[in-house]
Amino acid sequence: MTMSDASPPDGWYPDPASPGTQLRYWRDGRWTEHLHPLVSADNAAAAQPGVAAATGQEAAGSASGAQNPPRKRRTGLIVGLVGGFSALVVAVAAFFVWGLPALTGPQLTTQDDWAYAWAPLQDNVDINQTFTFPADYDLDAKAAENGDERDTTFAFELFTDSSLTHHADYRAYQGDRDVEISPGLGAANLRFHWETDTIDNPDDREFEVNGGRSAWGVHDTYYLVQKLDNAGAPLEKPIVHPFRVKRPLAMPQVNYGVNPNGTLQMSWDAVPGATEYLVAVSSWDGERRQVWLVGSTKVPTWSPPIRDPFSGERETVEQEQNQGLRTYAMWSAAEIEGQADNGGAVNALDNDTSEYEYGVIATDGTGFSAMQPTDANTVAASLPQEIPLSLKKQQFPNGQIVDSLDKISTRFFFTSVDGATRQTAAYIDPDDVALQKEGVRMHLSGLGTGLGWPMYLTVRDVDAAKAQINAFNERVKAELPTTGLPQVTTISAPIQGDPSQYTPSTTAPDVDYPVSATDEFTRYLAANLVAREDAIDVSAYVDRAGMPELSDAIGEAVYQNPYVLGYRGYTVKGDIVYVSYANDAETTKRMQGEIASVVGDAVAKVTTSDMSAADKAGALNQWLVDTASYDKAALEAGKATLGFPSGFAHAWDPSGVLLSENGNTGVCASYAAAYKALMDAAGVPSVVVTGDVLDGGGHAWNKVQVDGKWLAVDPTWNDGADPTKYLLISDAQFTGSAARTQSNDWMVDNLIANYATP
Repeated sequence: MTMSDASPPDGWYPDPASPGTQLRYWRDGRWTEHLHPLVSADNAAAAQPGVAAATGQEAAGSASGAQNPPRKRRTGLIVGLVGGFSALVVAVAAFFVWGLPALTGPQLTTQDDWAYAWAPLQDNVDINQTFTFPADYDLDAKAAENGDERDTTFAFELFTDSSLTHHADYRAYQGDRDVEISPGLGAANLRFHWETDTIDNPDDREFEVNGGRSAWGVHDTYYLVQKLDNAGAPLEKPIVHPFRVKRPLAMPQVNYGVNPNGTLQMSWDAVPGATEYLVAVSSWDGERRQVWLVGSTKVPTWSPPIRDPFSGERETVEQEQNQGLRTYAMWSAAEIEGQADNGGAVNALDNDTSEYEYGVIATDGTGFSAMQPTDANTVAASLPQEIPLSLKKQQFPNGQIVDSLDKISTRFFFTSVDGATRQTAAYIDPDDVALQKEGVRMHLSGLGTGLGWPMYLTVRDVDAAKAQINAFNERVKAELPTTGLPQVTTISAPIQGDPSQYTPSTTAPDVDYPVSATDEFTRYLAANLVAREDAIDVSAYVDRAGMPELSDAIGEAVYQNPYVLGYRGYTVKGDIVYVSYANDAETTKRMQGEIASVVGDAVAKVTTSDMSAADKAGALNQWLVDTASYDKAALEAGKATLGFPSGFAHAWDPSGVLLSENGNTGVCASYAAAYKALMDAAGVPSVVVTGDVLDGGGHAWNKVQVDGKWLAVDPTWNDGADPTKYLLISDAQFTGSAARTQSNDWMVDNLIANYATP
């Protein structure tokens, strides 16, 4: 066979119709319709120093298939597949064709410890774009073999977050030796949720955000995961293909906070050209990502109104709040318990709360922006949602008309946004009383909520009633559990002064203290937070392959780095993160040095190099509970504000319990951060864990790795009669009043499962 007669092997070659801009896939002696943007090997190598583009076979002469006219071009991303990924950047094989320079197909980024390889981001993708993958296998037949012809997740999955935890729907079609991935049913029309449409939007407006047609929903960036190679075999590492959908308006970047009565607050910068903003909630039902609206506003801030659920009127005492924001589909925990008590049965799968999102969509009346998805449970899981009527007997064992306030519970029961039954401190306002026929009417409220019950004290003297109220409130304070983590831990914080005064950091500073992180983005943020940088440029990481979401990375950076002192929240403007701190730079630097000195002395005093990890964990737990005292005053102030109260800057970081200048006092976050610093210095792997004690609210504790297994330690709750009660136990051993749930803001979402205890 002469070179002029040879047909080149199957692969990517310059497209004869556009050889300088794109590649076309050659198969079985003819051109296919599969296309991909051109990337030169020289440019690829320059972009990744030290990594050369792969070279392939040389195809000689003119290909016989070139005589065939190209098939009609189909719009879409066409992807070539590779199987092994051990280097940082892997390129599809390059070819020298017809004397042109070496050319490569799509480059993939990965690392040895990554579970996935990442293709480059495809930007400005059309709203109804179709993606085509070469496939020498029968997708439908494989699905049938797996038992469900509609389920193609063995081959492809679609997500709305870079952690690949929030699913989205798509449609897969078998073509002629290819598979087409197109939009699912998507969010063609948006309507107001039934809980809110009669309140905020009596005309029940509907918005055709995608022209009323099937399209790529309302999210900004999607992550399409490809699991099979061209032959239908599982890839060693699935390939993530991120793509960003083109929109006519800029996307609002939303910051989240909470007001003193537990109502969520959302704010963002005004979007040029926008005349209205739509507040959206999104959820995954196992087959489709649903999106609905819960509010609208003309200004760049929104908070759900608190109204009586029956009359629609604003009331002082409420039975519901944060309407429309719940993150459970069917049944709250109280309703499930009530069903069981009545002999009913509830399917627990109906209540998956793991994939709810909040966001805001800007509109000018005809066009719509994307929605920046924020994990709903990260910002709102424990916020109050309603009074569980089924627990009325538990709240008022002697009824709502009593002759003594000693006969009512000091705990206030409520259902939170995630459907759990939680408790907070009960409170009665002594100034909100009135003498009526039944006695003195008052309101039993939940501290930090907008919820409450009416009740009566059967006395005829208002002053006597107020005396009982004051005694009741003091009893409540004395019985508060030692928790204390703010209910919204990544609270949006105002920028301190004019943003232009700050020069954003673009590098990870060299710091004198340990920096813990599970990825490069988190390490970059953590180093800047330890260095107390006010402004951090994140442009190099936000769209970078394999990096977590910004909120995930900041959460891990703050909680897993005890030398981040006085952190109070952040605000995002463009690619700049502005951070708020409780202390100035000089105070921060001084306290970091003092903390390191105390930690070093403690480790040297109570541990030795030949001690086991378990022995070190026990010795440092004992040292901490002997040294520290719980700050009840900070707890009470924090409960009243649902955030970081003024005057207690030390109580939420290790400077509280570790430094004598602060009285060696702090709340749970101070204990947990201090214990993490001690374990780091002792060389024992540990993490700070956050969540909710169902009997007391937000809480922080630790997990320690012993003999390859993670075990829980709660140094705050060990500071009591038995300092070993919560030492090196399993998650399941937190029972009774210690029962708790973990949140997902202390570690990058897709890694949390790695820290489960036996």
